[in-house]
Amino acid sequence: MDVISPQVMWIGTRCYRVNQTKSIAHQATNLNESQTYVEEDTYGEDDREEEYAIDVTSNGKYQTSFHVPSVFYALIIGTKGQTRQRLEAETKAQIRVPKQGLTGDIVITGTSRKAISTARSRIELIVTGARNKQQFTHFLSVPLNVPEVIKRFLDFRHKVVNKLPRAFCVDESLFQQPDKLHITLCTMSLMDNEDRSNAAQILLDCQESIISPIFKENGSLEIRIRGLEYMNDDPHSVDVLYAKIESPVLQTAANQIYEYFLSKGLMQRKYEQVKLHTTLINSLFRASQTEVVNEKEAERKRITFDASEILRLYGEFDFGSLVLNEIHLSQRFSTSCTGYYEATAVMKLRNE
Repeated sequence: MDVISPQVMWIGTRCYRVNQTKSIAHQATNLNESQTYVEEDTYGEDDREEEYAIDVTSNGKYQTSFHVPSVFYALIIGTKGQTRQRLEAETKAQIRVPKQGLTGDIVITGTSRKAISTARSRIELIVTGARNKQQFTHFLSVPLNVPEVIKRFLDFRHKVVNKLPRAFCVDESLFQQPDKLHITLCTMSLMDNEDRSNAAQILLDCQESIISPIFKENGSLEIRIRGLEYMNDDPHSVDVLYAKIESPVLQTAANQIYEYFLSKGLMQRKYEQVKLHTTLINSLFRASQTEVVNEKEAERKRITFDASEILRLYGEFDFGSLVLNEIHLSQRFSTSCTGYYEATAVMKLRNE
C-alpha cells in the first residue's frame, strides 16, 4: 500500500482509508478476494446516526435493520465469528446476521444511537469494499441507437474495415454492435433482487432532484457525437477507440447522477467526473461477438490494434446529433427484443 496516497473509500459524505489484510477466500467462495478492513477517517465526529432509521424497542433499547446481500454475510461474520465479535466489542452493539442459506435484514441492537450508527457504518464499509471487488453486473447507460447515429456508425465501420491499407484494417468483430451504441455513466455490482430494486429507485429519484431542474434551465438534453479518442498513450497500440460526446448539459447531469449513486453506497469513487464517450472498437470484443464474461481471462488475451491511420483519416468523424430521451439501468451481458440491453429501470428525459 502507498502510505502517501492510500486507497480511500467514500460512503455518503465521509472518507475512509482502506487497509488490506490476509486472504479470507475460504470464508466465501463467491468472494475470493482478500478481506478489507476499513479504518475510519476520525477527523470530526461521526454524524451518520441522523441518516439511519433507528427505532426504540419495547425494552428501551435502540435498533436498526437494513438489507445486505447474503453473499456478503460471511465477511460480516468472519472466521469463527471473529469479525462480528470484534465489531460488537468495539461498538458495544449486538449484530444479528441471518443464518446460512437464509435471507433477511441485518439487525443491530444497542443502548445508544451512537453505538447503532457506528456498528452500521462499519458494516456498510465492509460490504462496500467487498462489492467493489466484484465484476460489475449493471451500468447506467444512455442509448444512442437511433437511425441517424447507427447509419453513420456503419459508414465509419465500413471505411475502417474496407478502405484502409491492410496493415491498419480492424476486424469487424471488434466493433460495437450498432443496436448497443451507448454512453456509460457509471457501473455497479448488484448482487440480488433487492439491490436491483434499490438501484432502480435511486435512478428514478434522480428524475425529480437532478433532471427536472436541468430541463427547467435548458429545455432539452441534446448531444453531438463527434471525433475519436483512445484509452492509452500510443496510437499504434490501442485497446479501445471511442467517439467523443459534446454536451455540457449532459456532463452536468451525468456528474450529479454519479455523485448521487456514490452517496447511496452502491459503488466506490473511481474518478472525479464522468468521462462522456461511446465505445466504437474494443479489442476485448475479439474474444466474443458481444462482450467478455471473464474479464481477467480476456485481459490476458487482449491484442491491441494500430489506430494511427484511423485517427489520421477519421479523427474528426461526425456521428450525428440527437436529443436524449432516456437513461437506463442496464443489465450487462443481456440483449432485449430491441437489440439493446435489458433494462432494470428506465428514467425518462423530458421536460414536463
